[in-house]
Amino acid sequence: MFGLPGLLCTIDQKGAAGDLELPTQAEYETQASVNIYGPKGLRRYLRLSLALSRSRLNYTYAVHELVMRDEHRPDGWEEWASLEANPSEDPPLYCERPGRDIEAHADGFWYHVLDGDAEGTVIHAMALRHTIPSVGWLILRPEQKRTLDVEAARSLGIPDGPLMGELKRGLTLVVNGKTINPDQVLLPPVRGHRIAIMGDSYDSGSLIRLVKSLFEQGKLTNIQLDVLVHETTFQNSMAAEAIQKGHSTPDRVAQLSSDLDVQLLILTHFSHRYSPIESGECNVETISSAAGRKKEKPSLQILLDEIKSTKFQGQVILADDLALIRVPLVPK
Repeated sequence: MFGLPGLLCTIDQKGAAGDLELPTQAEYETQASVNIYGPKGLRRYLRLSLALSRSRLNYTYAVHELVMRDEHRPDGWEEWASLEANPSEDPPLYCERPGRDIEAHADGFWYHVLDGDAEGTVIHAMALRHTIPSVGWLILRPEQKRTLDVEAARSLGIPDGPLMGELKRGLTLVVNGKTINPDQVLLPPVRGHRIAIMGDSYDSGSLIRLVKSLFEQGKLTNIQLDVLVHETTFQNSMAAEAIQKGHSTPDRVAQLSSDLDVQLLILTHFSHRYSPIESGECNVETISSAAGRKKEKPSLQILLDEIKSTKFQGQVILADDLALIRVPLVPK
């Protein structure tokens, strides 16, 4: 959360705003170049952060807030801060455009927060258990149409050109007296990816309930996720401290991943008490303290080992800044 105002400024200062699809002059007063989604309070937070730092953005943005009900918020949250922006004391910025207030469904979930972009992606959201309002996102990609295996078609004597297109459309051809069916040259259909990205949480059980709800509604064919991105802040021996601070341990994440048949688990949000993994052979790194004394700092290998010692059978990756991770295609 602290990095979001800076990220918006970086987009501007690095010239990346030039890559955004800016609204026309007629649309400028109402359209946003950047749309941001998050829990109630995010609109006020960004508005105050940008205003107090006098950050002038050369593009427009809108914040779409998930309206939190009592069961979504941690106890005593109202004693800390108001989630509502005061129109008179915190007026909208010149670069801010109106955002949506998105109400939860009767079962507590926010369905179709984003419903069918240009590619047909649908995003649902759920509240997570943390010390401040926190949400998770379930991203459902559409099924990919069958694509043409060009080399297979060529091997059957199909020349490049219109005939390739007819096969791709599912038409049966007769070429040089030989019948060629589309199934001979079309690759199998690919199921759309299912990706869950969780915010800070010590209990993400709402993800299981959401996935089961979509399955019961016929929106999913089975209970399985291709990717789960989840925090793992502390090791299992620190479970009490983790819950107190609103964070997760490997055992909790592994159980969640097993229940959802996760194929690829990406762990994030590691405590600074852990050092990066330099070697798979070492769980402890010796570092120098400010006083010049040597002390041992545990390695992230501990978290990885604890995940791998559970019944979870999927692939596990420790996230790293700017890492790009390819998600394998899933046959339908």
